[in-house]
Amino acid sequence: GGIADLVFIAARTDSEAKPSRSMSIFAVEKGTEGFEAARALEKMGWHASNTAELVLDDVWVPDANLIGEVNRGFYYVMANFQNERLSLMGAAVGECQEAIDMTVRYVKERRAFGAPLWEKQAIRQRLAMRQAEVDAARELVYRTAWLLDQGEEAVREVSEVKALVGELSNRVMYDCVQFHGGMGYMRETPIERMYRDVRINSIGGGATEVMLDEVAKRL
Repeated sequence: GGIADLVFIAARTDSEAKPSRSMSIFAVEKGTEGFEAARALEKMGWHASNTAELVLDDVWVPDANLIGEVNRGFYYVMANFQNERLSLMGAAVGECQEAIDMTVRYVKERRAFGAPLWEKQAIRQRLAMRQAEVDAARELVYRTAWLLDQGEEAVREVSEVKALVGELSNRVMYDCVQFHGGMGYMRETPIERMYRDVRINSIGGGATEVMLDEVAKRL
């Protein structure tokens, strides 16, 4: 982003080859002639993560700045996606658990119509189901991490994790905001920020639709 001293640029280096075989990755240092971070981009969530529009105008870098082999960049990116997707979804499981714990505490304390919200069967059963789903998702993350640790590619399993947890985290946060009522809509509450932050989980690092196609190819 705009504060990085070093960025890695995936650039096309063979105009004749198909896209997957024409990308190379280069390290570009801040201050390189023709390279600049033009403007910061305002996001819905993840405000602590700086994201910027990068501009390259006839940028030249030495051969030493090439990462790996020429025209192999696409494969490096795809390999890195495995770790990125699993790490993001591992964090998402933790976010879901915190949101559920926070919401259970809230509905046990918040009184409406003469009794705590926890006394409403619809609320506690919905939270119970979300907890069961989060528990199952956690085990899927652990199993997939174990497969990668054994040297397996586990593309199908990682894609399943990304699709399932990405969607689940959005459902969990939706319900948790709902059960916080009007306070859940206020910027002063942690659940409001968490709701915005998890929206990227089903988009970044591979959208749910892309992940499901990766799974379908391997059925």
